[in-house]
Amino acid sequence: MIKNVIFDVALVIVDWDPTRFSRHVPESEVKALIDSEAFAAINHRTDAGMSLEQAVAEFDEHHPDLAPTYRAYLEHFEDSVSGPMPGTSEIIAELLERGVPTFGLSNWAAENFHVAEEAAPILGRLDDLVVSGRVGLAKPDEAIFRLALERFGCEASETVMIDDTVRNLDAAEKVGLHTLHFTAATKLRTDLQALGLL
Repeated sequence: MIKNVIFDVALVIVDWDPTRFSRHVPESEVKALIDSEAFAAINHRTDAGMSLEQAVAEFDEHHPDLAPTYRAYLEHFEDSVSGPMPGTSEIIAELLERGVPTFGLSNWAAENFHVAEEAAPILGRLDDLVVSGRVGLAKPDEAIFRLALERFGCEASETVMIDDTVRNLDAAEKVGLHTLHFTAATKLRTDLQALGLL
């Protein structure tokens, strides 16, 4: 029986799009950065605890052609977060009102997670929240799921993980979590009703 719910944050609770700073930088430069392997790699490492200062230094050293655009991305990071994802905050509020233990597990750099918190105030109502950059682990590392379960006091077999990224869900399943692939709040509501949580 599912008793607990864990939500991913980016593109589940908070609407995040890293290309939105294009009003400050030519779109061609934004595309070159976002499509690069370097951006994906650094983004994952900052999610896992690397400081943003270190990330900038790595771009300066190894990808000088992309470094100015990466700096602009960080400088205008607030632009990438437009607000809450439609409908998810309402679902979380209903779960909490029903007494369902409800948590967050986010891949996000520690230094700018406040942007997410400001964009979606429902984050402050969760029973607890693990931010990858604060704990030095990031999905899909199975260790972060184990850490979250221990911190939340939840059994994996009684807990469902909601995420928009399939590889994260695959890792969650390996530690015994039930999973739901998030595509829209309307589908999530149906899925949670089927589990008897709403």
